[in-house]
Amino acid sequence: MVRSMRNNFAPINRIPPEVLSLIPDYCCSCGMDEMLITLTHVCHGWRELFISRSSLWASLDCTDVEQTRVYIERSKSSPLEIILEKSKDGAYCNDALLLAFPHINRLGSLTICGPSDILADLTKHFICPTPLLRKLKIDLDFDRDRAPKFPGALFDGDISSLRRLSLSGLTTNLPWRNLVNLTTFKLSHFPGTVDPPFTTRLLDFFEGAPLLRDITLRHSIPAPSDPPPERLVSLPYLKELTTTSQRAQSTLLNHLSIPSGAHLVITFTFSGENSRILDNLPKNLNNIDNLSHITAINLIFDTKEKSLRLSGPSGGLYIYGIWGAGNISSPSLERRVLRSLDRFNLSQIQKLTITKYTPSPPNEIEESSTFRNLLLMNDLRTLTLIKCNNLSFIHALNPERNKSDTILCPDLQELVLYVKKRDWFYLDELVEMASERDERYTKLSSVTIVSLDEMCSRKDVFKLRKFVSRVEYKLDVVSPEWNRIPGDESDW
Repeated sequence: MVRSMRNNFAPINRIPPEVLSLIPDYCCSCGMDEMLITLTHVCHGWRELFISRSSLWASLDCTDVEQTRVYIERSKSSPLEIILEKSKDGAYCNDALLLAFPHINRLGSLTICGPSDILADLTKHFICPTPLLRKLKIDLDFDRDRAPKFPGALFDGDISSLRRLSLSGLTTNLPWRNLVNLTTFKLSHFPGTVDPPFTTRLLDFFEGAPLLRDITLRHSIPAPSDPPPERLVSLPYLKELTTTSQRAQSTLLNHLSIPSGAHLVITFTFSGENSRILDNLPKNLNNIDNLSHITAINLIFDTKEKSLRLSGPSGGLYIYGIWGAGNISSPSLERRVLRSLDRFNLSQIQKLTITKYTPSPPNEIEESSTFRNLLLMNDLRTLTLIKCNNLSFIHALNPERNKSDTILCPDLQELVLYVKKRDWFYLDELVEMASERDERYTKLSSVTIVSLDEMCSRKDVFKLRKFVSRVEYKLDVVSPEWNRIPGDESDW
């Protein structure tokens, strides 16, 4: 009794029980079973508290018969989360899975990972309605010779409560019925193994799921097929659409109405002269409201990766291509990217970032697409050049050097240069440009120079101080974090 009273007065037990029981929700799911067992062995009070919270015991991996029996008993009426995996390290136990089948009616989440033969257990037992099912994920191993088909009899063909659906490594005859609550859809195939669904079927599927917010199609972009050109499917709640394919094409985008605020992420891999950046954009931009107000452009011209990112308060478009040209960059492809900007209203652009681009020589800059684009950016405030040939851009911005009748980017306030090569940095040209703009009442507010080594003395750099309000010169080897090519959509 003394030990019990001493335990009751411990500081940790001053936390109200209804709060203490919620703490496991914020722990890492890895090793959750061991953590729950540990919690129930701390003391009698904790054991009663955590066993009485049924939702803590609703996750079943069906690897142990006795554990599965105890979890089902303690979960009471809470929705079950079943995870079935087959791998080299282990697999679920059929006897344990049999214990869960009588409770399928309260299934809330189902995850299936492993070889294709795992679907046999689904078609045997998961055929009754599951009114509580919110999440379904099927991720089957790569099988080039035989791709299994999604079982149509699964859950009696009714998944009306589903919120999240993720399918990988199997074929499917879209659409299904009763998907009015679906918000997240991910469809993934292995390149060259499974034929993607026809455009018409995919559009029918989207029409049957009007609440979709997040769509991911990996190697599942349909080839040009049979929908009439005038067909347009609205996705009013869409927040992000991510597509990955071997070739870049916009058949699907031509038939989707993208709302304001949504982001489009298009990734492709190809090589050869037939690759065109314009193929990533719909023929008619009127149905893409998220590009109605673009205020920032980010262009990356790396050796292999080319990317075009448009963003603003109405949403954005991110096109990322692995061009597969070895270590040789193609100026013609870079020019195509710049020409693709002509399709947008550039008068509202406030930020422009360009990485690893070498434009035309200064004496030819007036005929280049770079010059034409800069000419349209009347509202440009910040220009960032990362490892570019800065001399050409400085020539273009210098009222004395260019032959235009107007000052390019009259509202330009901030110029940021990330300099890698010594012969790409021309301080005298920069001072001349700043001086000319100062005389014509378009004075720069800030110039920042970030270099990999000591390219010139700090005393020379601060010659700019006479014509620029603020000058910063620093040695660094890291490009800005926000300009790096993201590895996946999470870096948005």
